[in-house]
Amino acid sequence: MFKIVKKVFVSVVGVIVIGLCFFLSGCAAQQEPQANQTTKYTMYIGLNDKDKYTQLISYEEAEKEVSDIALKYVDGFTELYAKGAYKDDKGILVHENSLVFEFYSVTDQQMKAIMDEVLKKLNQKSILIEKQTVNDEFYEGVKQ
Repeated sequence: MFKIVKKVFVSVVGVIVIGLCFFLSGCAAQQEPQANQTTKYTMYIGLNDKDKYTQLISYEEAEKEVSDIALKYVDGFTELYAKGAYKDDKGILVHENSLVFEFYSVTDQQMKAIMDEVLKKLNQKSILIEKQTVNDEFYEGVKQ
């Protein structure tokens, strides 16, 4: 009789332990939100006029022009001010103020449309575009 009670007790304890393991593993399985894989474009726009080699419009005016153009094609962006330098086709060192715009989850077609308009509006020879596959996530704080 004692052996039967012992077997039942061990079996009940085993079931409880297994149940706790499943319960606790379920708690541990709660994960942080997954980051989304998307394409990030970074657009670098020098502000010197391609013909005059000097900046003809202010940062503020250039920023407004590029922002207005971009928002015709995309829902948003991040912009930064920068300074750059390069040697031109004749080997002349050129320093210039620049605008940097970052875009997420947009298409090549949207970016080309933006760049085509910006090239004309700011009289630029070219715009540097960088394209990367990145993981992004909108963090909204700890959920309670």
